Amino acid sequence: MHVTDDTTGSGASVGFPTSDMLAAAGNFFMHQGLGERFRTRHPDLADRLQTPNSPAQYLSVPLTRGQSVALAQVRFDKPYDHTPVWAVVGPRISEPPRIWWGTTKTDVLVDALHARAVAELEGSGEQSPWRWDEPAPCEVVALADELAARGADVVMAVAQNRCRAVKVDRGTRAEYFERERGDFLVVRGLGCLITVSHKPLSGWIADVRADEGGGSRRLDLGGLLFGEPSVVPGVEASRVDRGRLAGLVAILTRLPRVPTVEDRLVGQGDLPAQRSRVAPPERSVLVENAARELARMGFADVAPDNTCTRLESGTFRTEWWNRSKSMGLGDMQRLFGVAAVEGRRLLVVSESSATRHALAFADQAKAFVFAIDPGSHRPYACNDLAREVVLDRSSWAPARGLLDR
Repeated sequence: MHVTDDTTGSGASVGFPTSDMLAAAGNFFMHQGLGERFRTRHPDLADRLQTPNSPAQYLSVPLTRGQSVALAQVRFDKPYDHTPVWAVVGPRISEPPRIWWGTTKTDVLVDALHARAVAELEGSGEQSPWRWDEPAPCEVVALADELAARGADVVMAVAQNRCRAVKVDRGTRAEYFERERGDFLVVRGLGCLITVSHKPLSGWIADVRADEGGGSRRLDLGGLLFGEPSVVPGVEASRVDRGRLAGLVAILTRLPRVPTVEDRLVGQGDLPAQRSRVAPPERSVLVENAARELARMGFADVAPDNTCTRLESGTFRTEWWNRSKSMGLGDMQRLFGVAAVEGRRLLVVSESSATRHALAFADQAKAFVFAIDPGSHRPYACNDLAREVVLDRSSWAPARGLLDR
């Protein structure tokens, strides 16, 4: 990871500024503007602030014993050096990188620098929400505060600031977490990382994975909180008391093995019951794979029917769409109407596609729409609601040090 330096270092005379010279000038004036904004918003540290007039521009607040806190634009080492981000750095280089997306507003950046500098000068911890690299309070920030007060090791909280440094196979990179992941936090357990997410459409969801990375496994959050196993991924936000959720997660961090929805399946990943196969082998594989993956997401009562040609559920009206044409808005509305008459929710698994208007209606109707990947024979999410409940298959882990090698 290195500080951006766009100057040429050349003494050659030119008749018109080169692109490198213009970039260096823009970099200089940008940092000067940041410095002026810092002094305006935070007069208590205005006299301390330094803006070195050097090729590598940064804002610095000196502390004691030659230490300082700095705000700088940085790039991670190759091959992840294509995206510049803002970082609040120092004085301890062994801590996780504190980064903000390149388009973060000036006021947020200078406030983050100020919060860190004040905490270092006063010898106290950073105040919330800045301690979580967030500019404003929210549900996930409040949950992170409650967990920290209970002694849990919260390593990441993501809400308005969607940019974090993560560890990947070939080093450290800046990761931008899309809004569909919701606001979330990551807390360290015994050999595992527990992620608790607050999703716009599906409420609270919790997952666990091994500390060294790898795929996630879903927790039955409803069952753990209320003692009644859930059949749908997620728990409505209105049902969840934050203090009770924090207490549960704190307990989970101390367990040698965190219970997941897969523990409800018979054997090691088998389906709840053996089914007789009447369908052709390829169709049976599609249906059984879909049922297995949906069960791992938290759709507890979704299983193949006796013929292995479609899915059945007591909670959902399930539709296996195997027509050649895309599912349109009229099709989705008709299926939703049938489900509503039955007093059930709608779950669609399609072997083709669906139109944008059909998927938008599915989100409004709180219906899940998945399609089958022809290569892996696994379902993937089509609408926003379904995307909220898929399991994370990425291999990133929270970065542990800015300059550690």
